[in-house]
Amino acid sequence: MKYALNILLLILTLVSCKNQSNAELNKGELKTEIAQIEKKVSKLKTIPNDLRKFGVFDFSDSDEIMRIWRFPEGGAVFEELIEIKRSGKEWSSIRYTYLLEEYSDKPEFQSLRKKQNLNLKKEQILKFINKKLLQENINPTKEDKICICDMYLAEYRFDNQENYFEFNLSEEGNENSAKINLMSFLNEVVNE
Repeated sequence: MKYALNILLLILTLVSCKNQSNAELNKGELKTEIAQIEKKVSKLKTIPNDLRKFGVFDFSDSDEIMRIWRFPEGGAVFEELIEIKRSGKEWSSIRYTYLLEEYSDKPEFQSLRKKQNLNLKKEQILKFINKKLLQENINPTKEDKICICDMYLAEYRFDNQENYFEFNLSEEGNENSAKINLMSFLNEVVNE
């Protein structure tokens, strides 16, 4: 599964890169971008140490779960995880802000670490947790230009069926209503 996900992310990167002229993107930049994406994907299989301090471990500890990983651009010292899960009929929604490995022990950044209960109601969650839609990838009909913007990677599992998809909040032309509602929700959360 790891190799398939890496290949998928590589393809997505290459497709997005075709919108830039060859003069703007040299081989070194492409290799750096691919290495960054591979590093981010590997984190999904091994929970970052700073996030483990919050008690986040297993992806399969609930009946249904969605994890949305936010990778801020521009030299951020932190990343975020929004975890929405269902155990039985009970839903929980938590936002974690955790430090990157190289900053996790630095005292000046400790105030950035947060665990925030989002208190989402079941009705709000069901607007973007849609088993049928989240278990199929519906690609946008318009291609995005490369931009400096946060990247999101979502993991969704229901009944041991997993789905992964990558997106950014400026994605256009997507007809997957669950994904559109998810992007609207994230836009609100990030802009708080």
